[in-house]
This record gives sequence, C-alpha cells and structure tokens, in this order.
Amino acid sequence: MLRVLSIVLLLTSLSGCWFGNKEIRDRLENGTTARVVIPEGLDQPEFVDSMPIPEVDDPRGLADRDYDIGLPEALSTTFGVEKIVIRKLGDVRWVFLDVPIPTVWPRVVEYWEANNLTIETADPGTGVMVSEWLPSGDGTGEEVFESIRSPALQGAVTQQHKFRLRLEPGVRNGSTEVFIQHRQVMLNGPQRMDQVQWTDESDDDELEGAVLSALAFSLGETIAAGQAVSLVAAGLEESRTELVPDRERPVLKYRLDFNRAWATVGAALENARINVEDLNRSDAYYYVYYSADHRPELGFLGRLFRRGDVEVGVENKYLVHLDTNDDEVHVTVLKDQETLADALIAERLLKIIKEYST
Repeated sequence: MLRVLSIVLLLTSLSGCWFGNKEIRDRLENGTTARVVIPEGLDQPEFVDSMPIPEVDDPRGLADRDYDIGLPEALSTTFGVEKIVIRKLGDVRWVFLDVPIPTVWPRVVEYWEANNLTIETADPGTGVMVSEWLPSGDGTGEEVFESIRSPALQGAVTQQHKFRLRLEPGVRNGSTEVFIQHRQVMLNGPQRMDQVQWTDESDDDELEGAVLSALAFSLGETIAAGQAVSLVAAGLEESRTELVPDRERPVLKYRLDFNRAWATVGAALENARINVEDLNRSDAYYYVYYSADHRPELGFLGRLFRRGDVEVGVENKYLVHLDTNDDEVHVTVLKDQETLADALIAERLLKIIKEYST
C-alpha cells in the first residue's frame, strides 16, 4: 500500500505541474513569450537579444512556395581531375593543383631554396616570389635550368636569368594555379639587368616550361608529405568563380578573361557529361540539352543501366551564354536568345558548370 500510495502521489504531482501550468505549455508550443515588463520606479535596463533572427534573404523567390526537399547536394565533386597537372591555353601555361594556396606556398618556397634559386623577395600575402639574377651557360631550356640549379654544370657563364612566380586561387574552390615568368639578359648584351621590366610573356618559353615541369613534379612528390600551412597565404583562398542566385536571372561570374572563361565552360560541360549540340564562339553561345535529373557523377555502367538519358527535345534545350562585363565574364542560361530559362533550372545548371570548372 505504501508503494502504491507513493506512485499515485508522484503521478498527481507531475500531472499538476503539466496541466496546472497551461500558460507555460502554450508558450513552449507557440515558440515565443511576452517581453518582461518592469514596474515603474525600478531600473529599466536595455534588453539585447543574444540570438537575434536576421532578415531572410530570398533572391530565388522561394518564400510561400511548396517544394520537396531532397538529399543535400555534395560539397564538391571528384570527376577525375588530376591533383597536379600542367595546363596550357594559347601561350599561357600554369600548374594546376587541387590543393588550397596555404598548403602550396610552403612547398614552393622549399623547392626554390633547395634548387639554388635564391629568393630576392617573397610575399605570401600576394602569392608572389621573385628570384635574384641567376647565372647559367648556353643550351636547351632543360640544360639551362640544370646549370642554374647545379653551378658545377654551368661551364662558361653567358647569361643571367630572373624568375617571378605567382600563386593565384584556382577556378575550382580550394585549388591553386602557379604561374612563372622569366626574364633573360645576355652577359655581353645591350640590355642592363636594372632596366628589365616584367610583362605577360617570358623571354624563353622553353626554359619557362622546364621550370614549370620540374616544379610540378616536385610538388607531386611533396605536397602530401606534410601539413605545413602558411596562415598569411590564407588570404588568397577566394575562388575566381561566384554563383549569384536570383529569382529571374541567376548568374555565374568568372574573374577571367573571355578566352579562359570560354574554354573553362566548354571543359566543364564536357566533364559534367552535359550534351552540347552546337556552339557559336562569335556570339558566345553553347547549345546544350539538360534536365533537372541529370547526374554528372554517373560512370559508364550507371549511364548504361539508367532509365534513359536526357531527351533531345525543345523542352530540354538551353543556351549557355557568356558575356564580358568589365573584368569579369558572366554566364547565364536562356531558353532562346530572347527568353530566360526557368530560374531554378538555370541555377542548377550553373552550379554544375561551376563545380566542374578547372
């Protein structure tokens, strides 16, 4: 009887706490409570919200719309881009690394110092490193570079070389691009070393290529060997692409020149396995077929057993248009040359292009 009486009293107490405090229960269910009112005559402190609710930015215009929420999208894609590779567009070459700049900078400095490339200035905040004037003998690009790295192989010194290395954020998030410029002065030439100016082109493309190849090979061996990170270089991590959503006209922005942006979009469409029917470089259009259920990551077997690919029809045909705007290139998606595509479909397609850009 004592146990039964104790249980009854406990249940009565709990039910009284819950059902007897209807106001508290209502406040919990409604998610809000009235502001505390301090009686007149007492101190009136200023109330500050410790967790203020910010204004909702709705550029896509999704408010008051019903839609199904699927699985979250992947943070990044792995579509077979090599971790370190030398790329070339026209006369420009660079080393592409799918690794952030703060990790790359210390490895580049180590390589420079280990190969007799004496550093004159190095600024991780700007990603720029400049060598001193380095002597060498004659020969091919590789032979000249070997004589710079190994003074014992120089023989008769006939020329001086200066290198300017530049790290920039890649088009892919978290990637790095390494560029090298080269200046050369003949020992008995008319040009003086203190009069040399940096331009966009190197004096010896063959020597530039030899240095880039050797650097890329070294980084491939050492980049994963340690976890050295330059905190100063972390300020250079911002990507050169930006997707700006909008309820009518989403835009993918590239901070690149037009030639690089055009090639980047074309390669991204190919890497993402989006069907390109035609292209018009003069008017800057790619004519593509795309549907909302497109899955770029499917391999050969996945595509083979999938229930049909994107149907080639007017309903799935879109125009990917590039437009130069100041020092940027803006990419938009159209249904035809005068009609914008549905904003959500356009944003999905632009997101795929962004993720597959290198």
